[in-house]
Amino acid sequence: MKKRITYEIHGQIERNCYFRIGKALVRIEFSGGSINSTGVYPAYYVTENALFQKAIENSEIFRNGEIRRGKVEIIKEAGDEAENSEVAGTLHPYPEVANMQQARTVLMNAPYNCTLAQLQNKNSVKSMAQEKGITFPNWL
Repeated sequence: MKKRITYEIHGQIERNCYFRIGKALVRIEFSGGSINSTGVYPAYYVTENALFQKAIENSEIFRNGEIRRGKVEIIKEAGDEAENSEVAGTLHPYPEVANMQQARTVLMNAPYNCTLAQLQNKNSVKSMAQEKGITFPNWL
């Protein structure tokens, strides 16, 4: 399993950082931050590369707390899905669900335990339901 990790630099909108990987010096650009009326959003960098993750986490600025881990996602690889395909092959229907709010409620409760952030729109609700192996036949 791979991890997709978001690293954040709070209080900055953009920043270029240099990290040593072996003898090489690699520049990583943190961007996407903003300052507006709703607050300050940190500059961030998202990577699945284990080498870059290790370089960032072994750096002095990470140890000092300038760079922090944000969201960490587990990414399933082809071999992992083959193991789970037997279990995922059976779909559990929820015919009582007729709208998006009811679908969210089902996904947020046990045993699925999804967060509201994962269920922001219709497409994300449907994809999460498919990932969890459930269907909502009476909701389009």
